[in-house]
Amino acid sequence: MTFIYNHTIMYYNTFICERVKEKGAIMVKKQTDLFQITEAANACGISRSTLMRLEEKELIKPVYISEESGRRYYDNYNIARVLQIEKFRNMGLSNDEIIDYYKSGGQIDKILLPLEKMLSNIQRSVDELRLQSHKEGDILIDIITLPKVICRMKKSIGLSPKDKYDAMYSFYTECVKKGCVLSDEPLFDILERTDFLNGYISNEKYPFYVCVPLREETDDSVILPSCKALSVLYYGDYEDSEKCWLIIGEELKKRNLKPSGLPRVIGIVAAYSGREIAERKYCSRFVIPIENNN
Repeated sequence: MTFIYNHTIMYYNTFICERVKEKGAIMVKKQTDLFQITEAANACGISRSTLMRLEEKELIKPVYISEESGRRYYDNYNIARVLQIEKFRNMGLSNDEIIDYYKSGGQIDKILLPLEKMLSNIQRSVDELRLQSHKEGDILIDIITLPKVICRMKKSIGLSPKDKYDAMYSFYTECVKKGCVLSDEPLFDILERTDFLNGYISNEKYPFYVCVPLREETDDSVILPSCKALSVLYYGDYEDSEKCWLIIGEELKKRNLKPSGLPRVIGIVAAYSGREIAERKYCSRFVIPIENNN
């Protein structure tokens, strides 16, 4: 009798069952098939608090929560899902994007589109960093695609690089004070000038717009659409940078290209990039939108 009793207790403790409600049906789960929160978190390589936050954000749901003890129990599906969620988060997806993916039943477009956008942005940033490896005085000419950008713009007038820098510094401060969410896209100027198209550089002041890219639209933001552009990439301080406009004018004629918008100067590496950066390391992109003949 003692052997039978002990064997029965051992069997009960090992395979104790609890009733679990799932999707309206009553299911029986063996407790040995489930994991407590510490076990589940450890298996996923995250902390208990991180696992709890995933629950709070409705990214996962325990298989069972004991009414008596409040203990949470997870199964293999939970763990596999957490590992997938962590993978998505490491890719840069937001919680909302991940939730949409699961709510859609696993529609891949829900995550593929934002991932492709991030990949494109990363590739463009890597390309910009590669460009910065050139030497002072180097000039590169190319046809590029300018990305769509949301920005705030402010009109000013001037001629020298200092005029533009002072206007940009003031407007940048204004945007921060206004509470704008700034983008990591480089600052740029849009210039109302056509002198270089006629083969000379004028000494007359001209109107220009300082442009601060934003992550999201505001009541006074503008959207500049993506477009093809002739680009002259210039390395070094601003002393000889005006010659880039003459190069653009010559290349337009040589390639039989027609401008479709005002010229821009994009400060890839500029004074605002960091006080420690030497001026000879500055990198500016002089561009003019062109008609797309393709």
